[in-house]
Parts: sequence; C-alpha cells; structure tokens
Amino acid sequence: MIAWLAYAVADLAVRWVPARLADRLCVGLARLAFHAGLPARRAQEANLARLLDRAPRGAIRARAREAFEHFALAFSDMLRLGSMAPEALARAVDVRGRRHLERARHSGRGVVLLSAHLGNWEWGAAWLAARVPRLHVIARPHASVAGERRFRRLRRAWGVSMLPALSPWREAARALRRGEWVAILADRPAGARAGSACGFAAALARRTGALVLPAVIIHRPGRRYAACFEPPLAIGADRAARAPGVGAVLRRAVRRHPGQWCAFEPLRGALG
Repeated sequence: MIAWLAYAVADLAVRWVPARLADRLCVGLARLAFHAGLPARRAQEANLARLLDRAPRGAIRARAREAFEHFALAFSDMLRLGSMAPEALARAVDVRGRRHLERARHSGRGVVLLSAHLGNWEWGAAWLAARVPRLHVIARPHASVAGERRFRRLRRAWGVSMLPALSPWREAARALRRGEWVAILADRPAGARAGSACGFAAALARRTGALVLPAVIIHRPGRRYAACFEPPLAIGADRAARAPGVGAVLRRAVRRHPGQWCAFEPLRGALG
C-alpha cells in the first residue's frame, strides 16, 4: 500500500510539477520511507554490508539512504520516459566501452546482457532497445497491478519486450537463437528455481551459442547517464569464462557506485 501510494504521488508530481520540485518531492518521500524502517531498508543495509566488507556501520547506513534517494530520482526519470523523445534519451546517455557494444551488435549472435539494479536500468533498456535487433527483459511482475501496467506500457512504448520471470528458459533460448538480445539482472534470482542469475545466463549462452555482455547504466550529474559495457564473453566456446567471472565484473561496478545499487530485498550473496 505504501509503495503504491508513493508511486502514485511520484507519477502525479512528474506529470504536473516542474522537474526540480518533482525531484525534491520524490526524494522527500524516499527519506520518509528510509526512516520508517521498512523491510527494504534492512535488506538494503544487509546487502551493502556483504558487498562492502568491513565498511563502518555509519557508512553502510549512508549508502543505504543514498540508494533510497537515488531510486526515487531514477523512478521519476523512468516516468518521464512516457513523454520523452528518442532523440532526447540518446543525448542524455554517454557510452563507455562502445567497442564492446559494437562487437556484440555485429557478432551475428544472440546476446545475453547481464546487468544489475544499478543506476537506472529502465533507461538503459529503453536506450538499448533502439540499437539492437530486439531486446527482451526477464522481469518479475510488480506487486501492484496498476504499477505493473505502468511498467509494461512504458517498456512496450520503447520497444522492450518482457519474458515470463518464473520460467523464462524456453522463450529466452528461442529469442537468442534468432539473434535477439535478452537482458537479465544478476542481483535477483533467475528462473523458477531461484538460482544464480549469472549461472542462468551462462547456461543460456552455452546452449544457444550467445554472447554474454556485462553492462550497467549509472547516473551522472546533470540528469545524464553513462552506459558502461565490458568485453563480451563467448562462454559456449571458452569454458574458462564461467559465471563467477561475470559476477565479479558486476560486483566491481556496484562497489564503485554503492549508493546507486537498489537491492531492496534479501540476497544470498553480494549479487545474489
């Protein structure tokens, strides 16, 4: 109920209030949620404690508060996608590791894009969908029916297709064999058995001959983002390129930007 109310207020603010004021309102709501001691805060702090080993408790709490505030701003930016032109989105995103993206794009193979709830993954999906043959995301339904409709509507408008989260293997494998892209967030369980998302991505790649492309999109000052790509891995051909190596790449990215990591549910490890 609290989450639904916060989303509704944020949606109204983004639609009718000037951007700076809307952002302040969203951050204010995030601070209220943080100080309310919700289970999401406890999960965030526990996940950060595992990720940032030996960090002082005060630092963990500060990064958790930043994550709540960052999520509020990322959510308001996501809502703005509904009225944003593709050219404006393209101008707002810088690319780091472009050669890695281009190598994957021109490989002629399907691509498993492995990312995390870091920065603004919804902006990243919208931006990437315009640059690849077809982008599918594996995402669990939102707890709120109205919220889920909003997410699906926005993703569909930007050309992002959704795959079933409980049993995505068949549809994901078919898409990859067609040379399409499948995005998986590594800090959530994948598939019906709730196994490692990195292991799930590696198994998909081996079975279909797809590449695995680690990537994140991080927030920068001035309402800008940076899409960061690492070298693609041909896991099916290179048995040494296993899932833990991919997970290590993403963990390094999250450690560099812990205040932008939105890990609001308990994870078994730093990245699930």
